[in-house]
Amino acid sequence: MTARSSETQYVTFALGSEVFAVPVAVVREILDHEEAFRIPNGPDYLVGLRDVRGQGVPVIDLRLKLGLSRT
Repeated sequence: MTARSSETQYVTFALGSEVFAVPVAVVREILDHEEAFRIPNGPDYLVGLRDVRGQGVPVIDLRLKLGLSRT
């Protein structure tokens, strides 16, 4: 029998000096930066909404959501 090796791919990104990795399997897509529509009275980490092919997609500041400082 031949043993199969399992290979997992990750998307990595850095926030300050921290590096994070997310399995490729859970990433739907990576979009270019575009300004978001502001949402009044939303939580600090909610930047706003962005139109992606006719759908409103929330944009968050992951630094704030993870308790890091604002840049």
